[in-house]
Amino acid sequence: MAWEALRSCCVREDPEGLVVLESSGGKRAPVWPYSQVLAAAADLAMLSGDPSEAERLVDGLVPYARGDGYAPMPGTRRRYYDDNAWIGLALIQLHLQTGERRHLEHSRRILRFVAEGRTPEGGVRWVEGRRSLNTCSTAPAAQLALRVHLIDGDGESLTFGRRTLAWLDRTLGMPGGLYADHVDRHGVDETLWTYNQGAALGAHALLHRVTDDDEALRAARRTAAGSLRRFDHDRTWRHPPVFNAVWFRNLLALQSIERVPGLDDAIDRYLERAWSNGRDREAGLITEGGIGSYDGTPTIDASGLVQLFALQAWPQDRLHDIC
Repeated sequence: MAWEALRSCCVREDPEGLVVLESSGGKRAPVWPYSQVLAAAADLAMLSGDPSEAERLVDGLVPYARGDGYAPMPGTRRRYYDDNAWIGLALIQLHLQTGERRHLEHSRRILRFVAEGRTPEGGVRWVEGRRSLNTCSTAPAAQLALRVHLIDGDGESLTFGRRTLAWLDRTLGMPGGLYADHVDRHGVDETLWTYNQGAALGAHALLHRVTDDDEALRAARRTAAGSLRRFDHDRTWRHPPVFNAVWFRNLLALQSIERVPGLDDAIDRYLERAWSNGRDREAGLITEGGIGSYDGTPTIDASGLVQLFALQAWPQDRLHDIC
């Protein structure tokens, strides 16, 4: 039902694919919300066995394309490295679900672009032409590289993932296993967001899967425990749902390696409250009850919630495929 509400409100048919809108009757959505609708469709495809909606969303990315990456909007020039890493990870997940090699090759092209954003020290820029180095660009870039290596043994991708994650730990790592938002010419911004913790612990969990590095698993475990302590139920409720989706999906991926204490209860409470107290009974979207919002537009928020409702129903033996 959550997908139907999102689909009805914010996705329209087009001969070349699907077009994602910011809101009902609104303008075309930027590629960041688009990436999260794509992730939601891929998550649902695991349950239905039908990836056609996700495939059509991949086709709908064409207007955003610029080189190996994607611009925020059709016709704009400056590309964001985090946007592209999220798209690359959704494509990897589609490859794992369908076996279609084209999704893997597509993600490898995106990784080539994302790698252009890495500094000599290892951090990944947030956006072309800016100095800001962010957890939200560096951690998913490491994940994307490690996923590519896990599939085809590419040594260069493993080196990229290791170096990038090492930079993240020494530069933006904070006490208690948590991660600051970014560093720029003004210094480190220590704001804590759920999605940064999720992307970082997910990257460490992948490094453990690739290398059997026990320290990487301990790092993922520390961030999982620290973030679940930090983001209690009320604090999580006020965070944007899309940030919580990145956090929870990576915690679920870690749970494919070992049980994460407190995770199941945290997800259950969040989704039960969303469905009971957050749902707009007329539109079906979850926007009520003081639930957090990314920017006040429904597409980005609804896509995060669809992801979580879908992932909660995934078979336990497929959690390792969550990207």
